[in-house]
Amino acid sequence: MRKRIAAIATCVAALGAPVAAQGAPVSIVPERHPGYEKRYIELRQKFVKQVGLQEAGRNIVRDGYRESSGDVHEATKHEVVASTERMDTSLNPPEQASSTDTSSSAATTTTTTYSGGAAASSATAQCESGGSYTAVNPAGYYGAYQFDQSTWDAYAPSGYEGVNPAEAPPAVQDQAAASVPYDAWPNC
Repeated sequence: MRKRIAAIATCVAALGAPVAAQGAPVSIVPERHPGYEKRYIELRQKFVKQVGLQEAGRNIVRDGYRESSGDVHEATKHEVVASTERMDTSLNPPEQASSTDTSSSAATTTTTTYSGGAAASSATAQCESGGSYTAVNPAGYYGAYQFDQSTWDAYAPSGYEGVNPAEAPPAVQDQAAASVPYDAWPNC
C-alpha cells in the first residue's frame, strides 16, 4: 500500500512540474515576439492567404532558418527583417518605372513587363521542381525554376541579388524566370 501511495505521489508531482523540466523539446520561438517578428508573422499570414501555404515556404520565426546545407538555426533579426521585406515587396510590388536614355540621338524607352504566371501551373516549373517555390537541389539549384546562384543574381529583380532563390517570394521567382533572355531550361 505504501508503494502505491508513493507511486501516486510521484505521478502527481510530475504532473505539477513544468513541461520543460520533464525533458520536452523547447521551442526556439520566444513567447513574446519583438516588433520585427510580429510584423513578419502578420505579413506572412497575408502572404499565405495570397499565395497558399506551400508556396509561402517555411515560417522562419516559428521553425527557424534553414541553411542550404539543411542545418536549422534560430532566425536572426537580419534574416527575419530581410524575409519580411521580400514578402512586403511581393504583396505590394513597386510600380514598374520606365527609364529613358536621352544621351543618344533617339530616345529609347525600356519597360519591363511581368505576366504574373504562377510557377505551380508553369510547365517549366513543374518540370524543374514540381512547382515548389521552396525546392532545393543539393547540386546547387533553388526555387521553382531551379536557378543556380549566379544565374539568379544576373536576372533577379533589384534587391534580390545574393538572396537564395528558394527564399524569394513566388512572384519574384516568376519575374526573374520571365526576364531570362535565353532558353535556360532546354530539357523542359
